[in-house]
Amino acid sequence: MSTLKLGDKVRFVNENMQGVVTNINGKIVGVTIEDDFEIPVAANEVVKIEETVVAKKDEPVFITKKSNFVKVHSGIHIAFERLSETALELKLHNSESDNISFAYFQKNNQLYELRQQGTVSLETYVSLGKFNLEQFNTWPEMAFQIMFVNESGNDFKPQLVKTIKMNAKEFHASFKHCYFLGKQAYSFRIDEAINKTDIQKLLNKDFSEPTAKQTFVTGESLTKKPQPIVDLHIEKLTDRANELSAQDILDLQMKVFTKSLEMGHVHQMQKIIFIHGIGNHFLKNKIKNYLGQQKSVVKKYQDADMVKFGGGATEVILN
Repeated sequence: MSTLKLGDKVRFVNENMQGVVTNINGKIVGVTIEDDFEIPVAANEVVKIEETVVAKKDEPVFITKKSNFVKVHSGIHIAFERLSETALELKLHNSESDNISFAYFQKNNQLYELRQQGTVSLETYVSLGKFNLEQFNTWPEMAFQIMFVNESGNDFKPQLVKTIKMNAKEFHASFKHCYFLGKQAYSFRIDEAINKTDIQKLLNKDFSEPTAKQTFVTGESLTKKPQPIVDLHIEKLTDRANELSAQDILDLQMKVFTKSLEMGHVHQMQKIIFIHGIGNHFLKNKIKNYLGQQKSVVKKYQDADMVKFGGGATEVILN
């Protein structure tokens, strides 16, 4: 069996799932699956998916290439294109303005050194150099200085200054279809601020009242009698799911599940159905593992009505 490395695509031996290796700790590896959940698993329980990567000929660094794809995104994006198992090429793409003027820096000994500058017209990209994936931990901090230029002269945007220090987990989890390259790549939007949600507000929220979509409520907890059917899909729990990390989403789903189970027992309910969906086996397995340890509360549990829920829900019979 070949040694696993960060960024390897793998499939699970005992599950119909695949993902990307985003963490390695001895014989345990973290695999991030399609839903952005990182699953810790023994290294011998996953198998590397071998890919044939055709190396590209070197391109002049300052050449700007036209994208073959219709604009479907806005913003300024960077992408690390895989040239081989370890070689990556950094691209800067403009989907925001008629033209941008950019300066690209790398940090060296506490000082930022200018590595490249130029212009990029709308829906084109420019190469910023190559990186070695095996040397990820030594990659320098990067900085971008970008000025937006629109030919109409009616839409003035402030200058963008963005510094980036790559995080291993976030980097490898970003491996997805890149619209302007038309292939899988490590891609990021650099002109969009990420708003960090106060997850504690969600964890303290009362989810016992049925609503189509929950919003933030503070100062309450799950102490009321829960509904007989509890939907754990994240979009049913908050309208800010896009601001949460995969771990925050899982924490919230498990918090709602465990508190609903606890309050169902307190209020002497006979049963509760938890909807977890069929696409995320990880959440379903965590729920069933937890239920198996709650013998004082749970009489039995089983898949809920297959016709009604299609295998995406678990019915819990309470003591």
